[in-house]
Amino acid sequence: MKHRIAILIPYFGAWPAWINFFVESCRWNRDVDWFLFSDNDPPDNRCSNVRHVRLSIADHNSLVSEALDIRFTPPDAYKLCDVRPALPFVHRSLLADYDFVGFGDLDVIYGDVRSFYDDATLDIYDLLSTHADRVSGHLCLMRNEERMITAFKQIRGWRRLFTQEQHAGTDERGFYNVFRGRGAKLASRLGRDGPRCLFREAYSTPAAGADMRWCWKDGRLTNEFYPHHPFMYLHFMNWHSNRWYGEQPGYSADSAAPWTRLSQLAQIDWKSARRSGFSISPAGILPLDEPAAAG
Repeated sequence: MKHRIAILIPYFGAWPAWINFFVESCRWNRDVDWFLFSDNDPPDNRCSNVRHVRLSIADHNSLVSEALDIRFTPPDAYKLCDVRPALPFVHRSLLADYDFVGFGDLDVIYGDVRSFYDDATLDIYDLLSTHADRVSGHLCLMRNEERMITAFKQIRGWRRLFTQEQHAGTDERGFYNVFRGRGAKLASRLGRDGPRCLFREAYSTPAAGADMRWCWKDGRLTNEFYPHHPFMYLHFMNWHSNRWYGEQPGYSADSAAPWTRLSQLAQIDWKSARRSGFSISPAGILPLDEPAAAG
C-alpha cells in the first residue's frame, strides 16, 4: 500500500466499555494509524497503529484555539464534533508522513478499511465519505494537502459556528456544503481543478430498531443478513445513545437505547475475541456462536 492514512479521534472522560474491541478492530488494519487524544491512560488492548496522545480537554481546546485563532471553550464534549474538519490542520505537525488524514468516531468496529479505500481509489479522490448526501462524521478522509486540510475555512461563518455553544453540525452538513450543492464554495472557486470527492453510502449505521447481529473475525466484518458481504465498519451509535432518536420513525427523543438496559455490555473477553471473533448487536458484544436475544 503506497498511501498512508491517519484518523484523528479526540475523546475525553472514561473509555467506553467497548474500547478494547475498537482497538482490536484497528489492529488488523495495519496500513491505517489512529491517533486517540485523551486524558485517560491507554486502553488495556494496545497495538502499534493506535497512537495514544495524552492531554487534558483544556489543553486540547487550547491547541484548537491557538491553531484557528478562535476562543474554543465548548460547553460539553459533543461540541468537539463541530471542529473535526479542522483537526488535520490543528494537528498537522503530527501528520507530515501521511498521504490521507481524517476524523472518526470511537463507537465503531472496523472491518478491512483498505479493501474499500485501496490505492487505486485513493489515487483518484481527494475526499472520501461513507454517506452519499453528507460528510460522514464517523469516518471521513481527505488528502493531506493544504487546500484540503484548510477546506473547513470555506464553511460559511465557521468561526461563529465553531465557537457558539450549540452543536452546529459543521462536521457533516456544513463541511459537505463546501464540496457539493449550489453554494459549494471551494468547488465553485476552483472549477474543474476542484477536489474530487467520493460520497458513497456504506450502510454502516443501523437504525435504532435494527436487531441484526454483526460479526467480526480476523479483521473481517459482516452481518447475519449479508454474511458474504464485507463491510468497512459498523457505527453502532443508535445502540448506545438515543441522541438522534427524535429523527427516527417510531422512536421518541427520550427512548432508552438498548445498551443502556443491559447489565453487562461485553459478554466475551477482548482477548478471547481476538482469537475467536465476536458478535455485536442490540444484545451487546457476545461470542460468535452464542445467539443474540436483546433484553
